Amino acid sequence: MSKRVSLKQFQQDLSDRLQIATTQSTANSRLAIRVGTQNWLVDLADISEVISPSPFAEVPLTQVWFSGVTNIRGKLFSVIDLPGFAGLGTIQRTPDNRLMIVHPRFATNAALLVDQALGLRNIDKMQLETDNDHATWCTSIHRDEDGHIWHNLNMTALVTNPEFLAVGI
Repeated sequence: MSKRVSLKQFQQDLSDRLQIATTQSTANSRLAIRVGTQNWLVDLADISEVISPSPFAEVPLTQVWFSGVTNIRGKLFSVIDLPGFAGLGTIQRTPDNRLMIVHPRFATNAALLVDQALGLRNIDKMQLETDNDHATWCTSIHRDEDGHIWHNLNMTALVTNPEFLAVGI
C-alpha cells in the first residue's frame, strides 16, 4: 500500500526541496562580465543591480578611469571605468556597456562601468587555475569548459584599494 501524505505536508516538502535547489544553484552562480579584453566573475551578493548607463557629469581633476557621477533614482553614484582602472584601456562606449551598482553594504555609492554583462556562470563547473599573477582585487582565476579564463572580482578588496579611493590627480 502507498503511504498517504496530507496535502499540507506534501506542499511543505515540495517548498523545502525547491528552496534547497534554488539556494544551491544560486550560491555558486556569478555574474559574468567583460572588462576590456578579460572575462570576470562577480558574486551576486556584491552588487545591487546591473543597468544601462545613464549620462555622466564629468568631474575635473580626476583620474582618467573616473568617468564622473551619475544620478540613479535620486542618488549620486561615482562611475568607475573598470577597464581603465584595471589598466586595460579606456572603455569604448557601446550599447552593450553596463553599470554594476556596488551593493550598499560597501558604503561607496559607486557604479562600475563594464564593457558587457554576459549572464550567469556556475563557478563549480570551472577549473581553478594556479596562476597567482593577478590584481590584488582578484581572488582567483578559473578556466571554463571552453578554455576561457575567468577572473573572480573581490569587491571588498576593490572598493578598499587605496588607488580606487584616490580619484583626484
